[in-house]
Amino acid sequence: MKKHILWLVSLLYTSVFAATDAQIIQHFKSTIQVPNINIEVISRKSVDGIAGMDFVTLNLSDGSRAQKLSIFTKDDLIFPDVISIKQGGSIKDMMENAELQKKMSVLYKKEDKKNIVSLGNDPKKETLVVFTDPECPYCRQELAQIEERLATNNIKLIFTPVHERSSLEKSVLIYNETAKAKSDAEKITILKKYYDENVKYDQKISDAEVQRIEDLKLKYFGAGIKGVPFMVREKELLK
Repeated sequence: MKKHILWLVSLLYTSVFAATDAQIIQHFKSTIQVPNINIEVISRKSVDGIAGMDFVTLNLSDGSRAQKLSIFTKDDLIFPDVISIKQGGSIKDMMENAELQKKMSVLYKKEDKKNIVSLGNDPKKETLVVFTDPECPYCRQELAQIEERLATNNIKLIFTPVHERSSLEKSVLIYNETAKAKSDAEKITILKKYYDENVKYDQKISDAEVQRIEDLKLKYFGAGIKGVPFMVREKELLK
């Protein structure tokens, strides 16, 4: 995974004189002590319901590492986040999630069916799309309650492993074996086998097969996923 540049959150609390793109960039360049830092504004949107406030996303890079940073600006001030009592939470989270879902929607609508393991097919139930990794401890916890989850939802799994090559190989094996399964029960048995941290397997997985999973991971992480398990309602991706 790419290493991220870490900067002090306290920098966000300082003020700038007028919040044009150029002045925001200059402000961060003068306060972030990273050699050869390059900063650019990649998006700027008005915040609904707050007159004069914009949501600005920056890309910060030193040539080898990069990080996106989102801030709010109003008049000559910038803020790391804005909490809405009316909406019940972080406006930053809401806007970032909306942008993430928009990017993911484009990808998901074009996704090859061989990259999706489907469980449940009840039109009356909501479908959840889960991005997962067979070696992630939190993904294992999620899988442990798969039967309970299926009682109320259909589930579609996409493998975006963040661990070593073995997690990519296990993902290949899961895709290959579940494609031949004739029931959800068979698919769940396969999933539980490869999510077991003590699982052993003798199959040889080619570099090409591993790269397919790596590319799948990079595609969705490039859209903004920050970790696994990541869950989203399919209806949000099909808008």
